[in-house]
Amino acid sequence: MRLILRSCIFFTLSLGILHAIDYETSFTFAWLTDTHIGSGNAANYLRDIVRDIDEQDDIRFVIVSGDITETDTGDNLLIAKRILDSLDIPYHIIPGNHDTKWSSSGASLFTKLWGDDRFNFEAGNYRFIGIHQGPLLRMGDGYIDPDDLNWIRSILETLADPAQRIFIIMHYPLDPSVDNWYVLRDILQDYNIQAVLHGHGHANRAVFYEGIPGLMSRSTLARNEQASGYTLIAVNHNKAEIFERIPETDSLNLWHTLNLGERDFTDSLRLSPPDYSANDSSGVSLIWQVETGSILTSSPVAVMDRVIISSTDGSVCALDLETGIQLWNWQGKGAIHSTPAIKGGSIVFGATDSSISCLSIQNGKLKWQTALNSPILSSAVIHRNRVYMGSGNGSFHALNLRNGRIKWTNSDFQGFIETKPIIADNKIMFGAWNGSFYALKLSDGSLAWEWSDGRPGDLYSPAACWPVVAHGKVFIVAPDRAMTAIDIRTGLSVWRRTDMKVREMIGASEEGETIFVRAMTDSVYAIKSEPSVFNLNWKVNAGYGYDFAPSMMMEKAGRVFFGTKGGWIYSLNASDGEVVWKYRISDGLMNTVYPLDANSVLTTGADGKVSLLRFSSH
Repeated sequence: MRLILRSCIFFTLSLGILHAIDYETSFTFAWLTDTHIGSGNAANYLRDIVRDIDEQDDIRFVIVSGDITETDTGDNLLIAKRILDSLDIPYHIIPGNHDTKWSSSGASLFTKLWGDDRFNFEAGNYRFIGIHQGPLLRMGDGYIDPDDLNWIRSILETLADPAQRIFIIMHYPLDPSVDNWYVLRDILQDYNIQAVLHGHGHANRAVFYEGIPGLMSRSTLARNEQASGYTLIAVNHNKAEIFERIPETDSLNLWHTLNLGERDFTDSLRLSPPDYSANDSSGVSLIWQVETGSILTSSPVAVMDRVIISSTDGSVCALDLETGIQLWNWQGKGAIHSTPAIKGGSIVFGATDSSISCLSIQNGKLKWQTALNSPILSSAVIHRNRVYMGSGNGSFHALNLRNGRIKWTNSDFQGFIETKPIIADNKIMFGAWNGSFYALKLSDGSLAWEWSDGRPGDLYSPAACWPVVAHGKVFIVAPDRAMTAIDIRTGLSVWRRTDMKVREMIGASEEGETIFVRAMTDSVYAIKSEPSVFNLNWKVNAGYGYDFAPSMMMEKAGRVFFGTKGGWIYSLNASDGEVVWKYRISDGLMNTVYPLDANSVLTTGADGKVSLLRFSSH
C-alpha cells in the first residue's frame, strides 16, 4: 500500500495553526496505537478519534502501531477494521503482541483482513516502514520474523536515494524487550533513520535506542484521569512536532520536537548482543543445525531415523536424525503452530487454514485432509485409532486416524484451544482461553466435568500449558501463577498452590512419580505426584533469571530438559535438580524440547532453527 502525494504548496488553517504546506517536505499524520478493541469502552474511544481525524483537513494519513485488540477473538478485529475503514484518508497498520499472542486465528485473520501485517510507503520525501514483533501464540518477548528482517534489508538496499529520510514503525521498542532487536539495529544503523515510532508502553515518551531517536505514543484508551486521545505528528522541513490530541476537549498539546535531517550513528553506544561464551565450557556439542527461515512455534518430534518439523510457513518436513539433511518436504496453505502427532506411519497436525492433515512418515505424501470451520492451533493426541484436537472457535474434535472422518465434535467452549491435550481414565483433558479446564468423555465428546478457579479474566486461563497426569490427578499451571492438582474422576481441586509463582511451564517424570514446574524467576520445583496434599521433593535455584516462556519440562533417563525465552537449553538431574549443563543456542524463545536420551536433545526456536545437541562429560 503506497500513498502518493502531489508536490504543491498552499495554506491551510487547522487546529488554530496557520501552515504553509509543501507536501514533499511538510505534512501532518495521525498516529494511533494500543486501541485494545474488546476491552471496556475501547471501540467507542476509537470511533470518537476516527471522527475527530475526519473533521480535520490537513491530516494526510494514519498509522496504527499494534495491539489493535485486547485479544484476537470473537469479532474484535472485525470491529476494529469497520471503525478504521470509516476514515476518509488512508491508514497503515501492523499488529501488536495482543493480536498475535492471544489469537484464535493463529494471527492469520489480521493478514486476511488487511492484506499484510507490514507496510512500506512514501509520503513526500519520507519513507515509512512498519513491521510487527509478535510473539506468535507463545508467551515471550518480542521477536522479529527472519523473513521481515530480510524484507526490510531488501527495501533499504534498493533505495533510489540511500539518504532518504525513514521512519520505522514497530509495536515494541527497539531494545532487548525484542529478543533479536540487535539484528534490526545493525540493519538500520547504516541508513538515515529519523525515528522509531512504537506503542506498547501506553505513554508519551521520547527516548534513544543506541543513538536512533525513539518515540513512544500513548494508548487511545482513557485511563484514570487521562482522557482518550492520540498523537499528531507535524513534519515541517527539518523538524517534527509531536502533539497529543484529546478529541472531546478539542485540545492539542505539544510534548516533543524531533529534529530531522542527516543521521550518523557511527559513534553511538551499542548494547551487547546475546552472549554465547558460556557454551565453550558447557560440554555440549552442536551436532547439526538447520535454518528453516520461518518462525517456529511447534516442537520437534523424532521417530525412527527422522525428525519431523512443522512450520509457520505451512510446511512439514522430515530431517535425517543423525545429519539434519532434509528427506522430504510437504507444503500446505496455512501456518502450522501445532506439534505433529505420530502413530504408526502417520503424522497428524492442524493449520490456520482450518485443515487437519495426515501425512506418510515415509515420504511426506498426503494421506487425507479434513476441512473444519476454524483455524487449528492445538496439537493433536492420537489414542488407539482416533485423533483428538481442539480448534480456534472453541470446538473439540475426534477423527478417525485411518481416513480423517469426524467421529464427534463438541462446540460448547467459548475460548480458543491451543494446548496439547492429555488422555487418562477414558477422558481427554485440556484448557481453553476462557478461564476453564475441561474433561470430555472419549466415547462421544460429552462433558465429564469443567474446572475453574473462579478468577475473572481470560488471560489467566490454564490454556497454554501441556497438562500432565499421574495417580488419578491432572496437574496444571497458568498465568495466574498457581499450580493445581485436579481429581480426574470428579474435576475437583485436590490441592492448589499460589506461592511458587509458576507460569505455563510443567512436566512429569517418565514413570509419573514426580511433577516438575518452573517459577518465573530461577526456581525449579519437583513435587511428588501421589500424595493428596502438596509434597515437595526438592527445590533448586537453576539461575535462568526471569522467564515466562511456555516451554514444557521433559524428563528422559534421569535428566530434566527445558528451554527459556532467551534461547537457553537446560539439563538438570531429576533426582536433586542439580544443573548438569546449560547451552545457549538462540537469541529467542525456545519451544518445548524433545530429549532423545540422557545426553541428547532436539530443539526448535523462534529463530527458525532446528538443532541437535549432545552432552559429553569428558
